[in-house]
Amino acid sequence: MSCAIRNILVAVTVGQTLVGGFTNGFIVLVNFMNWVKTGRVYSMDLILITLAISRIILLGSFTTIIIVLNFFFDAYVSGKLRYIEPFWNLSNHLNAWFGTCLSLFYFLKIANFSHPAFLWLKWRANKVILRMIFICFLIALFINIPLTEKTREIYKIYAEHGNMTNGTHKRLTTRSHDFFSLALYYLGGFVPFIVSLISCFLLVFSLWRHTRQMQGNATTSRDSSTEVHKKTIKSIVFFLFLFLLYHVGIITGILNYIFFESILPSLFSMTITAIYPLAHSIILIKMNNKLRQAFLRILWQHCPQRIWKSFCDIG
Repeated sequence: MSCAIRNILVAVTVGQTLVGGFTNGFIVLVNFMNWVKTGRVYSMDLILITLAISRIILLGSFTTIIIVLNFFFDAYVSGKLRYIEPFWNLSNHLNAWFGTCLSLFYFLKIANFSHPAFLWLKWRANKVILRMIFICFLIALFINIPLTEKTREIYKIYAEHGNMTNGTHKRLTTRSHDFFSLALYYLGGFVPFIVSLISCFLLVFSLWRHTRQMQGNATTSRDSSTEVHKKTIKSIVFFLFLFLLYHVGIITGILNYIFFESILPSLFSMTITAIYPLAHSIILIKMNNKLRQAFLRILWQHCPQRIWKSFCDIG
C-alpha cells in the first residue's frame, strides 16, 4: 500500500512537471517571439523569461530527485544526487530572486509616492530592474557555491558511513551538516520573501491613499488606476502565499527525513511544493494581457478545429 501511494505521488509530481514545463515554456516562447518581432525586450518580458526558465529547471531537477528517492533510494546513499542538487539549489534561489524582481517591478510601475528616492527609482525603473536581475543572479550563484561544497561533504560522509550497520551513528554524524545546509539553503529564500512582502505592503498603502484621494474628489474609487492596484496586489499576494507554501512543504519534508528517515511523508510534502512554480505561472498568464491573448488565440485556432473534425468523423 505504501509503495502504491509513493508511486501515485511520483505520478502526480511528474504530471505537475509536464504541465508546469508547458506553461513556463509558453511564457518563454511568447516573450521571446515578441522580442524577435519588435527587436527590443522590455523589463517585464525579461523578468518573465528568466523566471520561467528558472522554474523549468527547478521542476525538472525537483522531479528527478523525487523519482530517484522513490525508485532508487540507494542512489542517495551512494551520492548520485550530488550531480542534481546544485541545479535544484541554484534554480530555487534564482526563482525566488526573479519573483522578487517581478514584485519590485510592479511596485515601481504602479505605486505612487512623492519621496525623491522613489521617484528617482520609478523614473529609471527599466534600468534598475535590468541591473537587479543581474545582481540577483550573482547573489544566487554566490549563495550556492558554499552550499554545493557543503553538499559534497554530506555525500562524502554518507559514502563513508553507508556500509555501517549502526544507522544512529551515521545520522548523528551527518545531522549537524544537514542543519547547516538547511539554514544556508533557506537564507537565500528568506530575504527575497521579505522584500516581496514589503513591496506588497507598500502597494496596499498606495492603494489606500489613492482610494482616499478619489473619495475626497467625489470620484468613484473604481477607476482604472484603482483596478490596476487591486489586480497587482492580488498577484503579489498569490505569489507570497504559494511561495510560503512551497518552503513550508520543503522544510517539512526535509525535517521529516532528517529525524524519521521516512520517504512517504517527504514525498507528499515535496509533491505539494511543486504546486508553486505551476500555479503562479498560470496566474501570470491569466493576469498578463499579452500572454492571455496569445493563449486564447491558440485555443481559438486549434481547439474548435479539432472539435469540429471529431464531430465530422463521428457523423
